[in-house]
Amino acid sequence: MYRLGLSRKRIAELVRAQPATVGYHLVIARRQDPGIEAAHLTANGTKSSPSPADLSHMDEIIAWVTEEGRFPRDRSDDKGERSMARWLSDRRREAAEGTLDPAHREEGHDWPRHKGCTSEREHTLGVWIHTQRHKHRRGELDPVKVTFLDAAAPGWQAGRTRGRPARR
Repeated sequence: MYRLGLSRKRIAELVRAQPATVGYHLVIARRQDPGIEAAHLTANGTKSSPSPADLSHMDEIIAWVTEEGRFPRDRSDDKGERSMARWLSDRRREAAEGTLDPAHREEGHDWPRHKGCTSEREHTLGVWIHTQRHKHRRGELDPVKVTFLDAAAPGWQAGRTRGRPARR
């Protein structure tokens, strides 16, 4: 029913169950079949987009990395830092599994630039990744960091594609 575009509330009404129970089973179904969400959105004729909460989390993490010079840690004493680390870990896992909502990648489908940027945020991230690539080429990047970057951001060494981006 969800795949056909019915809402959680409508499914609950039809099967005479609590919406929370239907939601619980939908979480399990999404884990088993990552395509179910896309089918639901297609059937509804809606386009997914990051929620305001997700956008807020992204901005919060970017600000954190800019200010602290590191990613949030999941074993921190600060509850807010642990929350950011958990959210980021979930998005990384989704990206690795290929289930990350495409709306999280719609800003350009490419690595941030360090020159000719459209925003200060892109410039900051672009300079950081450019520096990591430069250090890696010169053999100055800690092997543990290389392993971490390979796991967290596959393709980070290659960077942007040359020339014009492919037509969509």
